[in-house]
Amino acid sequence: MEKMIARFLVAAFLFLPCCQGQTSGLVWNALPLGSGIQPTSVSCPVSGTCFAVGENGLILKTINGGVSWMTLDLVNQSSALANFNLTGISCPSSELCYMVGNQGLILATFDGGQTFQIENETVNGNMTLNAISCQPTSTPACVAVGNNNTVFVLEQLSGIWVQDLAVQTDIGPANYNQVALEQGAIFITAMTQAGQGVDGVLVSNNGGGGFSFLPVSSTLAPQGISGIACQTAQQCVADGAGAIVVTGNGGLNWIAATVYGGGGVPGTLTGVSATSDGSFWVYGSSGALYQIPAVSGGVLPGEVAYPQTLPGNNIALTVGGVSCQSAGLCVAVTYSPNVPGVVYLSSSAASPSSGGVIQ
Repeated sequence: MEKMIARFLVAAFLFLPCCQGQTSGLVWNALPLGSGIQPTSVSCPVSGTCFAVGENGLILKTINGGVSWMTLDLVNQSSALANFNLTGISCPSSELCYMVGNQGLILATFDGGQTFQIENETVNGNMTLNAISCQPTSTPACVAVGNNNTVFVLEQLSGIWVQDLAVQTDIGPANYNQVALEQGAIFITAMTQAGQGVDGVLVSNNGGGGFSFLPVSSTLAPQGISGIACQTAQQCVADGAGAIVVTGNGGLNWIAATVYGGGGVPGTLTGVSATSDGSFWVYGSSGALYQIPAVSGGVLPGEVAYPQTLPGNNIALTVGGVSCQSAGLCVAVTYSPNVPGVVYLSSSAASPSSGGVIQ
């Protein structure tokens, strides 16, 4: 049974309170979701259609660009997985989505959310999958990553998931927090446990057949790297607590992004997403959201991060994910243990000017 939540008329939506991000040209509108609705990740495969997942088996879908959302039943109207926390989602198409969560859960829908199928599950409570990334036309099709050096690979869409044991583990026990795919290249952020070893990025250029570890200087990221996204196998942005770093050579060298307006990067940043216009979105706790826009021509990412001002009292909210349906139309989902989750929608005005480029 579908239950409509966050029901908003388009006319009312146009009059919601909003704020404009500094020089970004984006206006963000808040859509509160109601009690108990805590989305932690979002994916918009086509314009108008987005899926979001969250705590307690939450799965949401919108077909009008985020103006209203419906809850989807988990596994054929069964509540058996209601206690699972879903942490990541990636949708190669409007019909096909893969979701991950705790206890090694990988969940799939092949019919746009009408039914769901369990692709992987384990009784190991320590095997939490934190993120997933899919690409519709290249190999590997999807990669899911999680705690305790866990990586699962799907070579072809609708194929069989295989745990990748080629991941380099000589950095010691580590949690993998986010993954980016670019053709056959895989980028995984690694944070070592209990202060052992160094933090950085695991990189495979052969679809997961072998990995190399590329550390990120503690000067640039004193508390490690958590999120990553790439536009090409060379151009990536990563983040962490108080850090936004950019590479133009596949992670061999990193530089710190400059925050527009001066000052450092406040709070803990946890994730990055890349959009089709060449931009990067960096996000995390206390409502933190930044855009790194593409340089004109999209050759290299800019080095300037533009803060976005989300309207309302967002200090208690963590931005869990951003997905864009077009250059100026984006969806950001937020969650909090203290207040109901909120979806933020953007609309475009003028594009920001870019900063420097990576040489």
